[in-house]
Amino acid sequence: MNPLGINLWNWCPGLGPDCLGLPRRAARMGFTAIELPMTVPELPAGLAGELAETGLAVTLCAALGPGRDLSNFDPAVRAATMDYLTTCLKTGEAVGASVFCGPLYAGGGKRHHLSEEDAKREWELAVTGLRELARRARECGMALSLEPLHRYRTSVCNTAAQVLRMIDEIGEENVGLHFDTFHACLEEKDLLTALELSLKSGRVNHFHACANNRGAPGQGIVPWEAVLGLLMRYGYAGHITMETFAPGGLDSSWVQVLDPPDELALAGLRYLQSFFDRAGQPASAAR
Repeated sequence: MNPLGINLWNWCPGLGPDCLGLPRRAARMGFTAIELPMTVPELPAGLAGELAETGLAVTLCAALGPGRDLSNFDPAVRAATMDYLTTCLKTGEAVGASVFCGPLYAGGGKRHHLSEEDAKREWELAVTGLRELARRARECGMALSLEPLHRYRTSVCNTAAQVLRMIDEIGEENVGLHFDTFHACLEEKDLLTALELSLKSGRVNHFHACANNRGAPGQGIVPWEAVLGLLMRYGYAGHITMETFAPGGLDSSWVQVLDPPDELALAGLRYLQSFFDRAGQPASAAR
């Protein structure tokens, strides 16, 4: 069965001392993987040891806020971003992480209309920067996974088709597509068609299972049985990770429509376990 993971954003706003104890909590619940929200590029003291103790598989998710943008026209911003991303990779290598995911091509919040010439330049800067980042990731034993974001976050890559084109231009085997059902609900003409075309490409190497309102797998308007069925049909073997947000976090709602963090985590995990049990890939019960 796929590693079933959860991003620590479910409980805390970023990477820091508040994360201590959360990997143990996730492991007790029955998760087999954890995703670290890289709001800072290095781990707080004690977290690496806790990750090793739990035996959870690890992935990293980039946090590309203002000032972090690999396709920025300012070379100083690009250089600082590459430094941040490279430090994240070294952190990942130290804890045995397999994937560094997120909108690695641009900073979140960069939404603008550009001339055709400037849009081409921005795209080429992303491709060139990611080609170098892929080389550094390979040295760290990691893959990159590029995530399309919805229109309110970026104007660079909104759909899976755009990211697949970027992957082709980067031309590195350790670069794949990070498919997130939350963002896809906003941008894809047809969620299932976009997912199936992505899986057919063979480039999906990370998956975020999120409801349309950032709830857990099994909730919201996402056709979960069909989505997970496609992952199985095409032999997707990577992580299936919940990316939910604690109140006050990056994508938390202004009106709290979701369960408290522990309840939300367990609801999503139990749904995924139930699906795979019914599909003939038994999972251990949540503890």
